[in-house]
Amino acid sequence: MVGKGGVGRSTVAAAIASATAAKGRRTLLYEANASDRFGEFFGHKPVGTSITKLRENLFAVNTTPAAALEEYGLMVLRFRSIYKLVFENRITEAFIKAIPGVEDYALLGKAWFHTKERKGDKAVWDTVVFDMAASGHSLSMLRIPWAITQTVPDGPLTRDAKEIQRLLCDPERTAVVMVTMAEDMPSNEAIDLSKQMHDHLGLSTSQLIVNQLYEDRFPEGSPQDQILSALDASAAELGPALHAVRAHALQYRSRRKLNETYLARLAKTLRTPQVHLPRIFAAKLGGGDIDRLAKTLHSEMC
Repeated sequence: MVGKGGVGRSTVAAAIASATAAKGRRTLLYEANASDRFGEFFGHKPVGTSITKLRENLFAVNTTPAAALEEYGLMVLRFRSIYKLVFENRITEAFIKAIPGVEDYALLGKAWFHTKERKGDKAVWDTVVFDMAASGHSLSMLRIPWAITQTVPDGPLTRDAKEIQRLLCDPERTAVVMVTMAEDMPSNEAIDLSKQMHDHLGLSTSQLIVNQLYEDRFPEGSPQDQILSALDASAAELGPALHAVRAHALQYRSRRKLNETYLARLAKTLRTPQVHLPRIFAAKLGGGDIDRLAKTLHSEMC
């Protein structure tokens, strides 16, 4: 899940994860270094670095670079005492902090680990939904496996980097889902990010989710459009209540027309399948709102 900050990427990630879980797929909703909202969405405490069950088939984790590095170190070294000797000393900690991108690579590597995590002969997770950071940061994180394979001699690090590359570039296993809004800055950033991922990494956007749309409540020529036109024509004669209704309706219709302009631009420029999600007018989103969005996503993406 990629996209500009503020477009509702985490909300859409939660809705997609909820939809896959409802289909019976054991789903991990993965975030990193985030101010968690997933717990709040599903009526739980904030999600931390331990995997938390949110509802049937739906789990979440909010990892950190330190937690991801510890998990990787224990996986390789097997014993906590040895891990502490190797990783929890000032020299190693200073060395790790001095390596550009190592923390982001740990976060990406942990997500990759969960995609191949097994219990016996069965995969632990059917779907992993990675709610990545905002556009620029997510692009930098995704570039790291390419940088490693191009600069680091063959060894365990390059072996894993190549595995992550193969996973990211396999459309049968990975879908790049872009979240945006039908407004100027978000749509421009979506177009730019999509181009950079394609040009530099060979990754194509599988689905474009346009979030927070004003629904078309005043289609041209419809009864409600005619009523609004009549109210507008007699604006000088309206009382305070009807004047407020008219002003609100005109603003809503104007926002919808603006949305349509950017929807057309996104369709022309990206040529990627679009899914449209409505703006939900609520102070806080809850499980019911996430389920509403999940139903829309299920009907349009399946």
